[in-house]
Amino acid sequence: MDYTCRTKTLQSLSKAIQKGNVVLSHKLQRPEGQWNRKQKTDLIDSLLRKYPINPTYSIKENNILSIIDGVQRLSCVRDFLSDKFALSKDMEPVIINQEEKSLAGLKFSKLDEDTKDAILSSELQIYELMGCTEKDVREMFRRQNAGKPLNAKQLRIIHESDEFSDIIYSLAYHPFMNKLMTKTQHKNGTDRDLIIQTFMLICTNQERDFVSFRTKDIDTFVKGYADESIEKASMLKEAMDNFDEAFEKIKIPVTSIPMVLYSGYRIINDKKPFSKFVELVNEFLNGYETNGEYRQFVQSGTSSAENVRGRFDWWNKRIETV
Repeated sequence: MDYTCRTKTLQSLSKAIQKGNVVLSHKLQRPEGQWNRKQKTDLIDSLLRKYPINPTYSIKENNILSIIDGVQRLSCVRDFLSDKFALSKDMEPVIINQEEKSLAGLKFSKLDEDTKDAILSSELQIYELMGCTEKDVREMFRRQNAGKPLNAKQLRIIHESDEFSDIIYSLAYHPFMNKLMTKTQHKNGTDRDLIIQTFMLICTNQERDFVSFRTKDIDTFVKGYADESIEKASMLKEAMDNFDEAFEKIKIPVTSIPMVLYSGYRIINDKKPFSKFVELVNEFLNGYETNGEYRQFVQSGTSSAENVRGRFDWWNKRIETV
């Protein structure tokens, strides 16, 4: 087995696909049509902004390239140049030849000549594999796809400001969180989400309600309101410092961790004795299994607004008794 890496323009790739010199069907690849308009737009946008694009992999036989990784990218290129879809209306303006241009909602044929030229001359890297056995192809495909894809929790970081991300990282790896989290929970981003959820509770007031922990609601908070919570981070850290000092070992149900952290923040903010709150937390944990009033909110749909609100209100009532 051997390979060559070549750089090809979108114009040449489109022509090669139309002529049948590049084939977009292979048994190891998902069929075309997997991407939505936003994903297709992101590819065109990335090319125009000169963002790096992952290489495409192909098997070369009799001067024909069969794509084994990159079908969605190349079919997107072919379809856009053929006016099969318009760019997303949410696409932000791009700079082309030192001029800002809005391409949102446009098909290729409706673009100005400078933009068309910029797209047609954009380049993609293609690895051409030669002399492959079936085993070689499958083994290469396995290794190319061996990485674990990012989950929604891990992808959320792309919406965060640098300052907010730094805070979430530092609190997620606070010594107290290390007592609460398993290695798997650290690895899959559960620790980060719990800190974000805590900030959502801290920022909930009469004007704004952040008591739904559904994925879309967490994303909405991160995108639009997270930076407003930055000034509250030092007080949350102080609460976590106190927790860490008070508990050598502790196990809190995951659904209650944001509630306990939020409550610790409230105790610090309200200047109440933390030692009395620690007693309340111990009482909660020791009586958790028989606490029917609270456990009705952790049976199913634990991220729903109704259940998060139930847990949130329960803890707020206990805070008032400290």
